[in-house]
Amino acid sequence: MPFPHPEILSDREFRLSHDDQQALVHARGGALRSYQVAGRHLVDGWADREVPPAFNGAVLAPWPNRIRDGRWTSDSGPQQLAVNELERRTALHGLVMWADWTLVRHVEQEVQLECRLPSQPGYPFQLQLGVSWQLTEAGLRCTLSAENVGIGTAPFGVATHPFFGFEDRRVDELTLSLPAARYQAVDERLLPVELRPLAEPPGALRGVALDTAFTEVTPDPDGLRRARLASDLGEISVWADAAFGWWQVYTSDMFDRSDDRYRRSVAIEAMTCGPDAFNTGQDLIRLAPGERWAASWGVQASLA
Repeated sequence: MPFPHPEILSDREFRLSHDDQQALVHARGGALRSYQVAGRHLVDGWADREVPPAFNGAVLAPWPNRIRDGRWTSDSGPQQLAVNELERRTALHGLVMWADWTLVRHVEQEVQLECRLPSQPGYPFQLQLGVSWQLTEAGLRCTLSAENVGIGTAPFGVATHPFFGFEDRRVDELTLSLPAARYQAVDERLLPVELRPLAEPPGALRGVALDTAFTEVTPDPDGLRRARLASDLGEISVWADAAFGWWQVYTSDMFDRSDDRYRRSVAIEAMTCGPDAFNTGQDLIRLAPGERWAASWGVQASLA
């Protein structure tokens, strides 16, 4: 079964087009549902009338990844978030992945969405979040933003959760290049234990299972960090600016083996902070009242 080829558009979905590129963005989660270049689907989204099975393409804020037991301590005291990953007892992937984002602007090549995050139990802060998906001559560009519109300094981290691949190739036929110096060792709950040197960067993915956060990625001469996913059909290059110091890579192994999504595509998530950052503090952004933050990542494809 190939990647889903969405056909049904609702008033909460926005199609983008530029030259040989097409994309589809959904208001739920501000998510990238589909991206294709020259007719080839490069993003593994979700089918019509299907609930996204693995946070596909969604914006993850005000934290990506996991918070141990949903517990952390803010400047005002202990906090308890809802635990939504029951088997590991963690608060996973933030508070806006299922929210209905509001349309700000939609033109042929770009859509801008925003989401107001209210103060709530476990996260007593107010943020105005934004995401822009844009097709350019260079490929797909995603700009994420956040503004603290409440009181108190707000801890913040963000990522998105797209799955990339070549729909005619499985993960075992792909190669990943990510020049990282260290990775986050984790326990059985996928929570951080320690940062360790990476003896050998990722390469051929045949038989390799990853659900791993990498950091200290060497930038290219243009200052951008890149993860490159390649097959005999070409290369998908995921780039991110310096604000994204972490890269989570997931090879879809946790799907049931009977599910066609098992090892069908690779999630490559540029993250601003490490796992459990509300507790570890690793690269956690702290937004003062009235402060605004923005950064970008994107995709370039070179197809055979």
